[in-house]
Amino acid sequence: MKLVYRIVLLILIVGYVAHAAVTTSLANSTQKSTPATKLNNEIKTSAKPQPTSQKTTPEKKAIDQKIVLAFAGDILLDGSVKQAIKLKGVDYPFKFVKNSITSADFAVANLENPITYRTKKDTIQIYNFKADHNSIIGVKNAGFDLVSLANNHALDYYEGGLLDTIGYLNKAKMPYIGAGKNSSEAFKSHTIIVKGKTIKFLAFSRFLPSSRWHATNKKPGVASAYNMKYVYETIKKEKAQSAILIVYMHWGKEKSSMPLDFQRPQSKAMIDAGADAIVSSHPHVLQGFEIYKGKPIAYSIGNFLFPDYVKGPSAQTGIYRLTIDSKNNITPSFEPFLIKGNQIIPISQKEKEGIWNYLKKISFRANVNKGIISGY
Repeated sequence: MKLVYRIVLLILIVGYVAHAAVTTSLANSTQKSTPATKLNNEIKTSAKPQPTSQKTTPEKKAIDQKIVLAFAGDILLDGSVKQAIKLKGVDYPFKFVKNSITSADFAVANLENPITYRTKKDTIQIYNFKADHNSIIGVKNAGFDLVSLANNHALDYYEGGLLDTIGYLNKAKMPYIGAGKNSSEAFKSHTIIVKGKTIKFLAFSRFLPSSRWHATNKKPGVASAYNMKYVYETIKKEKAQSAILIVYMHWGKEKSSMPLDFQRPQSKAMIDAGADAIVSSHPHVLQGFEIYKGKPIAYSIGNFLFPDYVKGPSAQTGIYRLTIDSKNNITPSFEPFLIKGNQIIPISQKEKEGIWNYLKKISFRANVNKGIISGY
């Protein structure tokens, strides 16, 4: 009897010890899994996006934050260009340059003609231009996001022609600057946000055939730059609300390789007022560059698309780029092309180097090294 009692007691003790060991093990296992379980729950319930396993180095982050703005000079969609578009389609003139334009984050050009079917010309002009409404689709398809109307042909067919232009641009969803239904609209900036950075664009013309072309609070017209005090005030106001402010000017002497005497000090004064870069057209030829207080100035980026009568220097063209880094430093560059047969066509590396060397010679204390422009 005593032997049976001892055996039963031994079985109970062994069972108790085994149960305690299993309980302890389970408890330890539960404690070890708790932090992981909690983290998984937080990930599932968190509203914030979780970082990926691939870390972004400072160098990669800086590259990712770079913004490229592209600028082209005067686009004229009349004459032989108009006929080429009718025969070969709206995309024909930009066939060889489209990839270079669309590679930028945002692209701007000067529209050198109204879009209208009116026939009554402003006789103050020697030449009056106009384009068909579908031609702006080609400009948009080429990659341009904004056009300037601040030029000496915007009112070739009077105020009605300008209003027609604005109407067709609105239908095509193509924004514009530099002209409008009144002075408030003409002097208004166009604002974009690219990669978290606010960038504004303004356009003015310092070459107009008559003061009646100037926009006022009561009539349509162009944003005139004949009153530079108002230009400086506009720049200062717009810069206060942006990280980067670009001014597109229409001014200078036609067919001259050098800016007029007043252009250099006024360009610098615009930068002092808050502009981060000055881009210019109107002379119908390329002019040089200048860097002032780290800010780039392009005195003329020439024609961009013109009828087939342009030859020599008037046919030299290109895409002017401004590359903006994370600290708002701007690096300008220029990629040469040629206007030929109603198209913008690529040129050889040797021809590019010839244009870069020429631009370096006519620039103001600026180097042009393989298209990259820098001051010294």
